[in-house]
Amino acid sequence: MTMNLNRTAKSSRVDEIIKLMKNRNIRGLTRAISIVENNEEAKKYLLSDAFRRGLNSCLTVGFTGAPGTGKSTLINSVIKRYRQAGKTVGVIAVDPTSPYSGGAVLGDRIRMQEHNPDSGVYIRSLASRKALGGLSEATKFALYLYKAFVFDVIIVETLGVGQDEIDVAKYVDVTVVLLVPGYGDTIQMAKAGIMEIADVFVINKSDRPGADLLKKQILNILYMKPENERPPVVNTIADRNEGIDEVIEAIELVKHRSASDTEERYHRRIAEEIRSSVLSQLTREADRHLDKMVKRVMNASITPIEASEEILRLLCNRQEDPIDPDL
Repeated sequence: MTMNLNRTAKSSRVDEIIKLMKNRNIRGLTRAISIVENNEEAKKYLLSDAFRRGLNSCLTVGFTGAPGTGKSTLINSVIKRYRQAGKTVGVIAVDPTSPYSGGAVLGDRIRMQEHNPDSGVYIRSLASRKALGGLSEATKFALYLYKAFVFDVIIVETLGVGQDEIDVAKYVDVTVVLLVPGYGDTIQMAKAGIMEIADVFVINKSDRPGADLLKKQILNILYMKPENERPPVVNTIADRNEGIDEVIEAIELVKHRSASDTEERYHRRIAEEIRSSVLSQLTREADRHLDKMVKRVMNASITPIEASEEILRLLCNRQEDPIDPDL
Protein backbone atom coordinates (compact mmCIF):
# COMPACT_ATOMS: atom_id res chain seq x y z
CA MET A 1 0.00 0.00 0.00
CA THR A 2 2.81 2.40 0.93
CA MET A 3 4.63 1.61 -2.33
CA ASN A 4 1.52 2.43 -4.37
CA LEU A 5 1.13 5.74 -2.52
CA ASN A 6 4.76 6.62 -3.24
CA ARG A 7 4.28 5.83 -6.93
CA THR A 8 1.14 7.96 -7.06
CA ALA A 9 2.94 10.85 -5.37
CA LYS A 10 5.87 10.62 -7.81
CA SER A 11 3.51 10.46 -10.79
CA SER A 12 1.55 13.48 -9.58
CA ARG A 13 4.77 15.44 -9.09
CA VAL A 14 5.97 14.70 -12.62
CA ASP A 15 2.55 15.48 -14.14
CA GLU A 16 2.45 18.78 -12.25
CA ILE A 17 5.89 19.83 -13.52
CA ILE A 18 5.02 18.87 -17.10
CA LYS A 19 1.75 20.82 -16.86
CA LEU A 20 3.57 23.89 -15.56
CA MET A 21 6.05 23.70 -18.45
CA LYS A 22 3.27 23.31 -21.01
CA ASN A 23 1.68 26.45 -19.57
CA ARG A 24 5.08 28.21 -19.78
CA ASN A 25 5.20 28.66 -16.03
CA ILE A 26 8.85 29.20 -15.15
CA ARG A 27 8.45 27.27 -11.88
CA GLY A 28 8.03 24.10 -13.91
CA LEU A 29 11.28 24.65 -15.82
CA THR A 30 13.16 25.55 -12.63
CA ARG A 31 11.98 22.41 -10.83
CA ALA A 32 12.67 20.19 -13.85
CA ILE A 33 16.25 21.46 -14.17
CA SER A 34 16.86 20.84 -10.46
CA ILE A 35 15.64 17.25 -10.81
CA VAL A 36 17.93 16.70 -13.79
CA GLU A 37 20.91 18.35 -12.09
CA ASN A 38 20.44 16.25 -8.95
CA ASN A 39 19.95 13.08 -11.01
CA GLU A 40 16.65 12.27 -9.30
CA GLU A 41 14.51 9.31 -10.28
CA ALA A 42 11.97 11.41 -12.19
CA LYS A 43 14.70 12.71 -14.53
CA LYS A 44 14.23 10.28 -17.40
CA TYR A 45 10.46 10.78 -17.52
CA LEU A 46 10.76 14.56 -17.62
CA LEU A 47 13.45 14.38 -20.30
CA SER A 48 11.48 11.92 -22.42
CA ASP A 49 8.47 14.22 -22.36
CA ALA A 50 10.64 17.27 -23.04
CA PHE A 51 12.35 15.64 -26.01
CA ARG A 52 9.06 14.68 -27.64
CA ARG A 53 7.67 18.19 -27.21
CA GLY A 54 10.86 20.15 -27.80
CA LEU A 55 11.37 19.68 -31.51
CA ASN A 56 10.45 23.28 -32.17
CA SER A 57 12.25 25.70 -34.45
CA CYS A 58 13.99 27.69 -31.72
CA LEU A 59 17.49 28.97 -32.39
CA THR A 60 20.28 27.60 -30.18
CA VAL A 61 23.53 29.57 -29.98
CA GLY A 62 26.71 28.66 -28.12
CA PHE A 63 29.17 31.33 -26.99
CA THR A 64 32.64 30.12 -26.15
CA GLY A 65 36.15 31.49 -25.82
CA ALA A 66 38.98 31.79 -23.36
CA PRO A 67 38.26 33.22 -19.89
CA GLY A 68 38.44 37.01 -19.95
CA THR A 69 37.23 37.47 -23.52
CA GLY A 70 34.01 39.11 -22.30
CA LYS A 71 31.50 36.35 -23.10
CA SER A 72 29.02 37.34 -20.38
CA THR A 73 29.15 41.04 -21.26
CA LEU A 74 28.58 40.26 -24.93
CA ILE A 75 25.72 37.88 -24.18
CA ASN A 76 24.13 40.50 -21.95
CA SER A 77 24.05 42.90 -24.92
CA VAL A 78 22.82 40.17 -27.30
CA ILE A 79 19.92 39.41 -24.94
CA LYS A 80 18.92 43.09 -25.02
CA ARG A 81 18.77 43.06 -28.82
CA TYR A 82 16.69 39.90 -28.97
CA ARG A 83 14.29 41.28 -26.35
CA GLN A 84 13.94 44.52 -28.32
CA ALA A 85 12.87 42.30 -31.23
CA GLY A 86 10.23 40.68 -29.00
CA LYS A 87 11.97 37.30 -28.71
CA THR A 88 12.07 35.27 -25.50
CA VAL A 89 15.55 34.16 -24.43
CA GLY A 90 16.73 31.27 -22.28
CA VAL A 91 20.35 31.24 -21.10
CA ILE A 92 22.37 28.32 -19.74
CA ALA A 93 25.54 29.69 -18.16
CA VAL A 94 28.14 27.00 -17.45
CA ASP A 95 30.08 28.14 -14.41
CA PRO A 96 33.00 26.68 -12.43
CA THR A 97 32.11 23.96 -9.95
CA SER A 98 32.24 24.99 -6.30
CA PRO A 99 34.79 22.82 -4.42
CA TYR A 100 32.51 23.00 -1.36
CA SER A 101 28.94 22.49 -2.55
CA GLY A 102 29.58 20.95 -5.98
CA GLY A 103 27.24 23.56 -7.45
CA ALA A 104 27.90 26.45 -9.80
CA VAL A 105 29.88 29.53 -8.85
CA LEU A 106 27.49 32.19 -10.13
CA GLY A 107 29.97 34.57 -11.76
CA ASP A 108 28.38 34.79 -15.20
CA ARG A 109 24.84 35.10 -13.90
CA ILE A 110 25.78 38.17 -11.85
CA ARG A 111 26.84 40.00 -15.02
CA MET A 112 23.38 39.44 -16.52
CA GLN A 113 21.34 40.25 -13.44
CA GLU A 114 19.75 43.32 -15.04
CA HIS A 115 17.49 40.88 -16.91
CA ASN A 116 16.17 39.24 -13.72
CA PRO A 117 12.92 41.28 -13.63
CA ASP A 118 12.19 40.43 -17.28
CA SER A 119 9.76 37.50 -17.58
CA GLY A 120 10.92 37.00 -21.18
CA VAL A 121 14.42 36.03 -20.06
CA TYR A 122 15.42 33.02 -17.97
CA ILE A 123 19.03 32.51 -16.89
CA ARG A 124 20.24 29.39 -15.11
CA SER A 125 23.79 28.67 -13.98
CA LEU A 126 24.90 25.04 -14.11
CA ALA A 127 28.15 23.64 -12.78
CA SER A 128 30.68 22.33 -15.28
CA ARG A 129 31.25 19.26 -13.05
CA LYS A 130 34.72 19.12 -14.64
CA ALA A 131 33.24 17.64 -17.82
CA LEU A 132 36.00 16.82 -20.29
CA GLY A 133 34.17 18.30 -23.26
CA GLY A 134 33.23 21.49 -21.43
CA LEU A 135 29.52 20.65 -20.96
CA SER A 136 28.23 18.54 -18.10
CA GLU A 137 25.51 15.94 -18.63
CA ALA A 138 23.05 18.22 -16.80
CA THR A 139 23.80 21.05 -19.22
CA LYS A 140 23.12 18.86 -22.25
CA PHE A 141 19.85 17.63 -20.77
CA ALA A 142 18.82 21.14 -19.71
CA LEU A 143 18.75 22.00 -23.42
CA TYR A 144 15.89 19.48 -23.84
CA LEU A 145 13.94 21.27 -21.12
CA TYR A 146 14.60 24.74 -22.55
CA LYS A 147 13.40 23.62 -25.99
CA ALA A 148 10.25 22.10 -24.50
CA PHE A 149 9.60 25.41 -22.74
CA VAL A 150 9.68 26.98 -26.23
CA PHE A 151 12.08 29.90 -25.95
CA ASP A 152 12.65 31.73 -29.23
CA VAL A 153 16.41 31.81 -28.63
CA ILE A 154 18.48 29.58 -26.34
CA ILE A 155 22.01 30.70 -25.47
CA VAL A 156 24.66 28.43 -23.96
CA GLU A 157 27.70 30.11 -22.47
CA THR A 158 30.62 27.79 -21.84
CA LEU A 159 33.09 28.04 -18.99
CA GLY A 160 36.02 28.59 -21.35
CA VAL A 161 37.43 26.90 -24.39
CA GLY A 162 40.50 24.71 -24.59
CA GLN A 163 41.53 22.05 -27.07
CA ASP A 164 39.09 19.56 -25.55
CA GLU A 165 36.26 21.89 -24.52
CA ILE A 166 34.41 21.94 -27.84
CA ASP A 167 31.27 19.96 -26.98
CA VAL A 168 29.07 23.03 -27.30
CA ALA A 169 29.35 22.91 -31.12
CA LYS A 170 27.73 19.48 -31.13
CA TYR A 171 24.60 20.66 -29.33
CA VAL A 172 23.78 24.09 -30.78
CA ASP A 173 22.83 25.48 -34.20
CA VAL A 174 25.43 28.26 -34.25
CA THR A 175 28.74 28.42 -32.37
CA VAL A 176 30.23 31.86 -31.68
CA VAL A 177 33.92 31.89 -30.72
CA LEU A 178 35.23 35.00 -28.94
CA LEU A 179 38.80 36.20 -29.29
CA VAL A 180 40.47 39.35 -28.00
CA PRO A 181 43.63 41.17 -29.15
CA GLY A 182 46.77 40.49 -27.16
CA TYR A 183 45.73 37.15 -25.66
CA GLY A 184 47.98 35.02 -27.82
CA ASP A 185 45.04 34.19 -30.05
CA THR A 186 47.26 33.33 -33.01
CA ILE A 187 48.56 30.40 -30.99
CA GLN A 188 45.04 29.54 -29.84
CA MET A 189 43.82 29.45 -33.46
CA ALA A 190 46.52 26.95 -34.34
CA LYS A 191 45.12 24.49 -31.80
CA ALA A 192 42.93 21.67 -33.03
CA GLY A 193 39.23 22.34 -32.79
CA ILE A 194 38.99 26.12 -32.55
CA MET A 195 38.82 26.85 -36.27
CA GLU A 196 36.56 23.87 -36.88
CA ILE A 197 33.85 24.63 -34.33
CA ALA A 198 33.47 28.36 -35.06
CA ASP A 199 30.46 29.41 -37.14
CA VAL A 200 31.07 33.05 -36.19
CA PHE A 201 34.24 34.72 -34.94
CA VAL A 202 33.85 37.73 -32.65
CA ILE A 203 36.86 39.90 -31.90
CA ASN A 204 35.76 41.52 -28.66
CA LYS A 205 37.47 44.48 -26.97
CA SER A 206 38.30 45.74 -30.44
CA ASP A 207 39.36 49.11 -29.07
CA ARG A 208 42.60 47.43 -27.97
CA PRO A 209 45.76 47.56 -30.10
CA GLY A 210 46.13 44.61 -32.43
CA ALA A 211 42.43 44.14 -33.27
CA ASP A 212 42.90 44.83 -36.98
CA LEU A 213 45.93 42.51 -37.15
CA LEU A 214 44.00 39.71 -35.43
CA LYS A 215 41.12 40.09 -37.90
CA LYS A 216 43.55 39.88 -40.86
CA GLN A 217 45.10 36.73 -39.39
CA ILE A 218 41.69 35.08 -39.04
CA LEU A 219 40.63 36.08 -42.56
CA ASN A 220 43.89 34.72 -43.98
CA ILE A 221 43.24 31.36 -42.35
CA LEU A 222 39.61 31.31 -43.49
CA TYR A 223 40.66 32.12 -47.06
CA MET A 224 41.39 28.41 -47.55
CA LYS A 225 37.67 27.63 -47.15
CA PRO A 226 35.04 28.07 -49.89
CA GLU A 227 33.58 31.57 -49.66
CA ASN A 228 30.07 30.38 -48.76
CA GLU A 229 31.47 28.36 -45.84
CA ARG A 230 33.66 31.01 -44.24
CA PRO A 231 32.55 32.08 -40.75
CA PRO A 232 31.76 35.80 -40.49
CA VAL A 233 34.29 37.81 -38.47
CA VAL A 234 32.77 40.60 -36.37
CA ASN A 235 34.45 43.30 -34.29
CA THR A 236 32.73 44.26 -31.03
CA ILE A 237 33.22 46.37 -27.93
CA ALA A 238 30.62 44.65 -25.78
CA ASP A 239 30.79 46.97 -22.76
CA ARG A 240 29.83 49.84 -25.10
CA ASN A 241 27.21 47.79 -26.99
CA GLU A 242 29.17 48.26 -30.21
CA GLY A 243 28.97 45.64 -32.95
CA ILE A 244 26.05 43.75 -31.35
CA ASP A 245 23.70 44.17 -34.32
CA GLU A 246 26.45 42.75 -36.55
CA VAL A 247 26.75 39.71 -34.26
CA ILE A 248 22.98 39.07 -34.52
CA GLU A 249 23.17 39.44 -38.33
CA ALA A 250 26.09 36.99 -38.50
CA ILE A 251 24.18 34.44 -36.41
CA GLU A 252 21.15 34.74 -38.70
CA LEU A 253 23.36 34.40 -41.78
CA VAL A 254 24.90 31.18 -40.49
CA LYS A 255 21.51 29.86 -39.41
CA HIS A 256 20.10 30.22 -42.95
CA ARG A 257 23.33 28.99 -44.50
CA SER A 258 23.14 25.79 -42.44
CA ALA A 259 19.49 25.13 -43.33
CA SER A 260 20.52 22.91 -46.26
CA ASP A 261 22.27 20.36 -44.01
CA THR A 262 19.81 20.54 -41.11
CA GLU A 263 18.97 16.84 -41.25
CA GLU A 264 22.65 15.82 -41.26
CA ARG A 265 23.43 18.14 -38.32
CA TYR A 266 20.43 16.79 -36.43
CA HIS A 267 21.58 13.22 -37.07
CA ARG A 268 25.05 14.02 -35.69
CA ARG A 269 23.56 15.77 -32.66
CA ILE A 270 21.26 12.85 -31.77
CA ALA A 271 24.12 10.37 -32.20
CA GLU A 272 26.26 12.47 -29.85
CA GLU A 273 23.44 12.75 -27.29
CA ILE A 274 22.93 8.98 -27.28
CA ARG A 275 26.67 8.35 -26.98
CA SER A 276 27.01 10.87 -24.16
CA SER A 277 24.08 9.39 -22.23
CA VAL A 278 25.40 5.85 -22.58
CA LEU A 279 28.86 6.84 -21.36
CA SER A 280 27.41 8.77 -18.40
CA GLN A 281 25.29 5.80 -17.31
CA LEU A 282 28.18 3.39 -17.75
CA THR A 283 30.42 5.65 -15.65
CA ARG A 284 27.87 5.78 -12.83
CA GLU A 285 27.45 2.00 -12.87
CA ALA A 286 31.20 1.41 -13.02
CA ASP A 287 31.72 3.66 -9.99
CA ARG A 288 29.61 1.27 -7.91
CA HIS A 289 32.25 -1.44 -8.37
CA LEU A 290 35.31 0.78 -8.36
CA ASP A 291 36.33 0.67 -4.68
CA LYS A 292 36.17 -3.11 -4.57
CA MET A 293 38.27 -3.40 -7.72
CA VAL A 294 40.83 -0.89 -6.45
CA LYS A 295 41.33 -3.00 -3.33
CA ARG A 296 41.85 -6.13 -5.40
CA VAL A 297 44.42 -4.36 -7.58
CA MET A 298 46.21 -3.03 -4.50
CA ASN A 299 46.28 -6.57 -3.08
CA ALA A 300 47.90 -7.71 -6.35
CA SER A 301 45.13 -10.24 -7.00
CA ILE A 302 44.33 -8.65 -10.37
CA THR A 303 45.74 -5.98 -12.69
CA PRO A 304 43.95 -2.70 -13.58
CA ILE A 305 43.21 -4.10 -17.05
CA GLU A 306 41.70 -7.26 -15.59
CA ALA A 307 39.69 -5.12 -13.17
CA SER A 308 38.25 -3.07 -16.04
CA GLU A 309 37.32 -6.26 -17.90
CA GLU A 310 35.62 -7.61 -14.78
CA ILE A 311 33.58 -4.42 -14.38
CA LEU A 312 32.52 -4.65 -18.04
CA ARG A 313 31.39 -8.24 -17.52
CA LEU A 314 29.37 -7.19 -14.47
CA LEU A 315 27.72 -4.38 -16.42
CA CYS A 316 26.90 -6.60 -19.39
CA ASN A 317 25.26 -9.19 -17.13
CA ARG A 318 23.26 -6.62 -15.16
CA GLN A 319 19.49 -6.79 -15.64
CA GLU A 320 17.88 -3.49 -16.56
CA ASP A 321 15.55 -2.18 -13.87
CA PRO A 322 11.92 -2.28 -15.07
CA ILE A 323 10.32 1.07 -15.82
CA ASP A 324 7.82 2.11 -13.21
CA PRO A 325 4.49 2.20 -15.11
CA ASP A 326 3.05 4.76 -12.68
CA LEU A 327 5.63 7.44 -13.59
